[in-house]
Amino acid sequence: MKKILLLVIILRVLHLNAQENYLQAIKQLQNQPDSAQKFEALAKIYDDTGYDSKAIFYYQKAVELQPDIKLMERLAKVFSRYGKPAEALKIRQKIDQLDSTAYRNKYLMATLYAQTGKKDTAIVLLQKLATIDTLNPNYPYKIGLYSNNMNKKLNAFSEAYHRDPQHKKTLMMLIKNYKRIKFLDSSDYYLHKALKIYPDDTRFLRQNVIAAYRKKTYQTMLKTLQKLDSLHYDDVLFIKKNTGLAYLMLQKYQDAETALHQALSLDARDPILYYYLGKVNQATGRLKKARQYFQTAIRLKKPKIDKEYFELGMIAKTRKQYKTAFNYFKKAFDNNHKNTEALLQMAILSETVLKQPDKALRYYEDYLTRFDIKNKEQTRFVKSRIKDLKQKLFLKK
Repeated sequence: MKKILLLVIILRVLHLNAQENYLQAIKQLQNQPDSAQKFEALAKIYDDTGYDSKAIFYYQKAVELQPDIKLMERLAKVFSRYGKPAEALKIRQKIDQLDSTAYRNKYLMATLYAQTGKKDTAIVLLQKLATIDTLNPNYPYKIGLYSNNMNKKLNAFSEAYHRDPQHKKTLMMLIKNYKRIKFLDSSDYYLHKALKIYPDDTRFLRQNVIAAYRKKTYQTMLKTLQKLDSLHYDDVLFIKKNTGLAYLMLQKYQDAETALHQALSLDARDPILYYYLGKVNQATGRLKKARQYFQTAIRLKKPKIDKEYFELGMIAKTRKQYKTAFNYFKKAFDNNHKNTEALLQMAILSETVLKQPDKALRYYEDYLTRFDIKNKEQTRFVKSRIKDLKQKLFLKK
């Protein structure tokens, strides 16, 4: 009778959850006797609403009573989303003990090994998977990502390419890594292949802009930039800055000046823009103005000291001097707005020890705006914290 009553309540919970009245659903469930089904239902609600710490708590309780692989999968997934790869790895290792043929779980284990600093273990596991599934390009692709040896890296990416010549990420890695070791013909070869398959992909078009400048084919550079602009590429500064450079190299000085001033309106502290404007004015005989631009470029091109500030912040954090640590991280970020780690540390400290959830939320959102595609794992973690904080602030209100 109790099981039937619990089933009725869970069905009602699902209905309530669909209507987003999940707080009422939680109250109803909490009044029921403890069981794996009750804890699973509570975990599912918190999982769906992004309250990861609560979801983990109830999934763990459910797994203790009923060590079911599906439940463990959900728990591992939330651990990963919450930014706890070591805990997620432990759960996936248990799943592997229960079912050694679960190859998807093995693949996710490999990614978690890499995230926890065990890249060699990840590579060994991926190599085994690559021999089992000989068509999947993701296994050699990941091996390429995790390898430190450039030859092994390129061999792995080449294997991934042979398995799937249209695999975007593999093409990008081949382009970048061949460029890194100055094998520019090989880099250009894969860039040509990529643009043939994905003519409107902005990442490949960006690489084409860089390659065209290197090869001094400025007309191609300009056309590619115009295409990027027509596709509404989000890095407008890159477009305007390099359009100005292309026009400068083509000796179309008026167009160059227009584009560079548009770039300045986006970033007035970029010394390279003043340098290019100095070159434009120098070429057109406006030497006084050219000198002013060059002097501004020199003044702005001061050394960045964000790394030093960041390390001072980490020392203060280790000593539990959290306010001092926060101030150092802020100085690091103010000195260099590309310092992703400093901004993330500001957010974490604001949330965890300084107890300033509003500020933490703002810093997390700023991180997402600036660095959404930089680090996928960190992005997932930041998104989960934003959901959690928004919910907490909403419930508090």
